This record gives sequence, structure tokens and C-alpha cells, in this order.
Amino acid sequence: MTSLADSQPPENPDRESVRRLLVGNEVESDGVPTATPGSRVPGRRWLDQPKHQKLIAWSIFAAAAAAYLILFGLPYSADVILIWVTAALLISSIGDSRRSGRAVIRDWLPLYLVLALYALLRGYASDTLWGPFVRPQVWFDTHVFGGVDPTVQLQHWLFNPRQVSVLDYAVWLIYTSHFFASFVIAGVLWKVDYPNFRRFVALFVSLTLLGYVTYVLYPAMPPWLASQTGHLPATTRIVPFVWGHLGIHQAEALFTGADRFDNNIAAMPSLHAAYPMLICLFFWNRANRWFRALLVSYVLAMAFTLVYTGEHFVIDEFVGWTYAVVVFVVGSRLLDRWEDRRRHAASTDEDESPGMVENSGVLERS
Repeated sequence: MTSLADSQPPENPDRESVRRLLVGNEVESDGVPTATPGSRVPGRRWLDQPKHQKLIAWSIFAAAAAAYLILFGLPYSADVILIWVTAALLISSIGDSRRSGRAVIRDWLPLYLVLALYALLRGYASDTLWGPFVRPQVWFDTHVFGGVDPTVQLQHWLFNPRQVSVLDYAVWLIYTSHFFASFVIAGVLWKVDYPNFRRFVALFVSLTLLGYVTYVLYPAMPPWLASQTGHLPATTRIVPFVWGHLGIHQAEALFTGADRFDNNIAAMPSLHAAYPMLICLFFWNRANRWFRALLVSYVLAMAFTLVYTGEHFVIDEFVGWTYAVVVFVVGSRLLDRWEDRRRHAASTDEDESPGMVENSGVLERS
């Protein structure tokens, strides 16, 4: 028989609650213990919660980014930018059951391989099997544009070597966007639209590899190098000129330091022109009127930038645009067929499953 004392509530409920918390004896309403004996804090600790882990990780990321900017300035190489994007994705995937850190490495591995392959091409640039070629590009640009190369004419009209203009800063920014725009777009798609992320990466990698193959088969000079070898009148390579004016001489040296950053004879096709075209085609059907205008503006602004700064001939851009269109059209059809096959295989498996269950039931009853 239960005594009256046993049925009464504790004299001090608050003290009893504290005691239970300290000894790990907190119970649910149904009487089931929620903490193991001896634990001092019920449930997960503060650091075990994903939102708190994200907060700490983002704080470290922000501090590291600030330190990098102070010590090295803005990141200006694709490999460094890709590392930062990957770090941000790893942090954003904390606590996300659909996107783990392992998935980040797996999904982004093709982009790392692309950068590794480009590193090999930089070594190839100093020891080509033939070329480098420049006369066909000079002939095309001068004959199509009335006997004067567009780079020479634009710099004669717009460039002042004694000072940096607003236009020079603008084209420097547009040119630099090449090194991070595609990676940032891929990162956003990875978080919000994973199926289209996979399509975008497949098209991006295909276009890049096609360009790399062409670099090997047709090593080509850009206009600024054609000027140095006497095939064009004097021109200035404006992008490193602006870097130097900004006082970031490390970036200037990377562009002018004997192929340590750029492959100086990898001008045909212009991937700087090809990537904006691929981005434009990829988002065109899902974009509204204003966003389409922005996409076209980016393509045209990059085209002007590359010619004005002496980085590419116009024919380099035409070939780059052609590559982007071919890769998008052919690649999209191949991806559509692959997805149709996957859906068909999945639906076939679903149709066969009920029959297998029914047959197994008949066997069991017999």
C-alpha cells in the first residue's frame, strides 16, 4: 500500500527539478528517462547543435576571409576562388542530411580536375609542338574591320597610358569576373537547384575540355603578344596595367610572369567569351525579360573587354561563342536522353515490384 507521504509532491519542486537535472534523471511525461545517468546536461550540448556549429564555422570563415584580404588582397586566381567557394559550401552543408561534406567533394571534383588539367597546359605553353599561330587571327580581324585591328583602334580611341580611366576599371572588373562567376553560379545551383547544378557542371566541364584540346592543337597568340612580336602595332595589356595602378603588384606579376598564371598562347577559343555565352543560354528559358537583358549585356560587355584590353582577337570570341552554342545544344540533348533513360528505368523497376510481391505471396500461400 502506498503511504500518504509517498503520494505527496516534493516540498520544494524547484529544488527537486534542479537535482534531477544535475544527476541526469529528468523524465518525460510518460516516465521514460531522457538522459543517461551521470550526464550533467540533458539532451545535446550547445556545440552539438548544427545551427551553433554553423555559427562558429561562419565566424571562422569570415575571420579567415578578412585576414586573406588584408594579407593578400582580393583573390584573383580560379583555384583560390574555388577553394573559398568549396569552404562556404562545406559550412552551409552542416546539419543538412541531403548535402554532406562528402557530397561537396564528390560533386565538385570535376571542377578541381579541370583546374589541374589547366596547370598541365601552363607547362605545355612553353614547349609547343608547332606554332604559336597569329597570322590567321590578324588577317581576319584587320580585313573584317576595314584594315585596322579592333584592339589597336579601340586603344587609340579610348586608352590613355598615363592614367587609368573609369572605363579601364570597368573592363578590369568584367575581365576578372571570369575567374569566379561560373563557380559562384555553380555554388548557388548546388544549394537551391541540384538537378540543374549537375547539368551546368556537365556543360561547363565539357566546354572547358573542348577549349583545352583546341589550345593544344592550335596554340594562338593574343593581340598584346602579337604586338610584342611585330605582327600588330603597339598595344597595352590593360588588365595587369590596372592591377599595377591599384598597387597589387603580385597580381600584376602573375599576368606578366612567363605563363605562371595565364597560358599566353591559349587564346583560341576565348573561354572568357565562351563562358558568358554558356551562362546566357543555360538560363535563357527560365529568365524574365530583365534578366535576359542582363545576360546579353554580360556577353557583350565581356566581348568588348577582351578586345579593348588586348586579351583576344574578335575571331577568338566568335570561336568561343560557337563552342558554347554547340556544347549547350548537343550537351543538353544528351543530358535529356540520359535523364529520360533514368526515369524509364526507375518506372520499370516500380512496375515490376508489385508483380514480384504478388508472386511471392502466391508461393507462400501454396
